[in-house]
Amino acid sequence: MGSRAGENSNEMDGDAANHLNEAGMEVLLEFQAVTGMEDIEESRQILDRHNWDLLAAINSHLGFDVGSHQPFPPHMESNHVSPPQNNPQSPSTSRDANRPHPSSNNSNRVGSRSNNGGGGGGIISWVWQLFTRPVEFFFRYVWEFIGFGLRFLRADPRMAITNPVQDVVDFIAHYDAKYGPEHPVFYQGTYSQALNDAKKELKFLLVYLHCDDHIDTEAFCRLVMPFQGFRDFVRENMLFWGCGISTPEGYRTSQALRENTYPFLALIVLKNNRMTVVTRIEGDTNPDSVLSRLHQGVADNEAFLIAERQERLERSMTQTLRQQQDVAYQESLRADQEKERRKAEEKEKKRQEELEKQRLVDEERNRREEIKRQKVLAGETLKSEPAANDPDLVRVVIKLPSGTRLERKFLKTDSLKHLYQFVFSHKEAPDFFEIATNFPKRNLPCKGTEDNPEPPTFLAAGLGRNEMLFVYDLES
Repeated sequence: MGSRAGENSNEMDGDAANHLNEAGMEVLLEFQAVTGMEDIEESRQILDRHNWDLLAAINSHLGFDVGSHQPFPPHMESNHVSPPQNNPQSPSTSRDANRPHPSSNNSNRVGSRSNNGGGGGGIISWVWQLFTRPVEFFFRYVWEFIGFGLRFLRADPRMAITNPVQDVVDFIAHYDAKYGPEHPVFYQGTYSQALNDAKKELKFLLVYLHCDDHIDTEAFCRLVMPFQGFRDFVRENMLFWGCGISTPEGYRTSQALRENTYPFLALIVLKNNRMTVVTRIEGDTNPDSVLSRLHQGVADNEAFLIAERQERLERSMTQTLRQQQDVAYQESLRADQEKERRKAEEKEKKRQEELEKQRLVDEERNRREEIKRQKVLAGETLKSEPAANDPDLVRVVIKLPSGTRLERKFLKTDSLKHLYQFVFSHKEAPDFFEIATNFPKRNLPCKGTEDNPEPPTFLAAGLGRNEMLFVYDLES
């Protein structure tokens, strides 16, 4: 079992465990891609035998070894690297920790051959290199091309694009079928969704990475996961997410958390505005120990959640106060706008009233001017008086509302419209009036009627030779 990692607060993007140095891992992967070998240990042994010279190892494994002659001169050996260093914490490399690794390179071997051969050997070596140089280029670039293609054909299935939610659901179903349902409730979503929910709800997130092949996985799943204290503590204090590292979702999470061994638990909390791993529990299968370390991790970091809750509460109160101020401002603005609208309506109403009043004044003025014009026209077209000795003569005395008396002579055969025209043309006559007799009082149809539009004559109206008539103002 690998050593237990410390519980210091490590950022999620910390350095990877030193399984191999970067150059060694690159050479190992390229060797496997070109040769098609899947066994990492056997690939390492072959590379060890060739001092981690990639091209020499490929030539030897594929049967292209050229014997004692150096197929690739020292200046072409760009892929030669120092043997990788082992990490004693890594379960996959701990058994190689004490294995000696050769440190000589091909340049030393070529130099030794040159010295052993003397001057003649140098010339022979130069001639040999002259003929073998094209072969060097051919093998070098052909293998690189083949390796490039095989990296696509033999891609790691864990790097495939799948449905991450389904990966988690399938893992939970597999776990329940194998170990039973007595475990903390798994979060049924992706690792990213679990992080977001934990951040939004201000909860701890406990991540479990499951490795079926590890020797301690069985003990952890049988002892720690169903432990009642562990289940209760997880349920009350955090979200619990788990997945197998053999699935693409679990593998991506493993690449992010960089675990060293299994079983692996990571306690994550919102710290300094980012989700941070604050406790790592690796290789521990003791329920009391796991629970104690989780208690300690929560106790040491709960202050960050309390501070964030307080900050969110203050932000919420500030936002609520701002919203209330905005509502009050909007209400005040609406009241002012309503007041302005009413003022504008009243102003418009007054303007319309003034316009209407002016229109009525103008109409009245136009009416009076029109009546004045009609009176002038009536006076100009008035029929002349008959002779005083005319046997059909009718003398009429007319009294206006102002008290003015008018006298006029008409003929019995004249229409009453001439009487109306005479009175209308006088300047003191009302604009709208009617003419009537006194005893008995009756209105004279000077404008005719609906049945007889043409007014009757004096004779037909029953007027005698001398008549006293009165004018009544219809507008008074």
